[in-house]
Amino acid sequence: MALMELVLALALAALLVLGLVQIAAAASSSTRLQRNQAQLQENARLLFNTLSRVVHRAGFNPQPWNPQFPALGVADISLDNVSAAGDRLAVRDWSDLNCFDNRNPVKDASGNSLFFIRESVFDINADKSLTHQCRYGPSLAEMTTQVRRQGFINDIESIQVLYGQDSDQDGDIETWVRAGEWDDIRNIPGLRVGVLLASPDGVLQRVPQNYTVLDSTVDRPADGKLRRVSEFTSFIGGRVL
Repeated sequence: MALMELVLALALAALLVLGLVQIAAAASSSTRLQRNQAQLQENARLLFNTLSRVVHRAGFNPQPWNPQFPALGVADISLDNVSAAGDRLAVRDWSDLNCFDNRNPVKDASGNSLFFIRESVFDINADKSLTHQCRYGPSLAEMTTQVRRQGFINDIESIQVLYGQDSDQDGDIETWVRAGEWDDIRNIPGLRVGVLLASPDGVLQRVPQNYTVLDSTVDRPADGKLRRVSEFTSFIGGRVL
């Protein structure tokens, strides 16, 4: 009887331990999932805030009537499918703040900071990070690179950009085109940006998936990662569509 009681006690203890292990594993998986969801949302928020701020200020001109300040906006170095990860977005504006948002030390006779051209370029590097490069200078021929191309948001797997074309110059967008397909880059009043973000870890069932990012389909491997497509549309100059 004592032996049977011992065996029964050991069996019950084993079941109890197994149950505790399963509960701990489930809790760990849930925590890992929540952590990856939070990271994905934070990356999406940071990306949206960064790109929307830059696009909103693109094309700003302190004196549109002054020929010394030619019109800016989308830059002609924007490229479609610059890499397997998607497009390159480049925009310009006139600003008295440099790439670090510091006042231009070059001043006019009244002591006010002069407006120089500020150029921001975004694409994705081989490490799947959204990169940013910024140049600043009095003209396109005299620009200094102040922020070299470097990744600052991780786990961005694709970026796609479409440009709104105002063919009849009535203030409305008639067609959406890819970089370089516009009739006149000066008639691009707005753009659409779509990105595919991924979680750092694989936390889901491992099955291959495909995603639609604007006009492109992106195939992803069976790695179990959480993914999210984030898109926004904005007029050059700050008017949100």
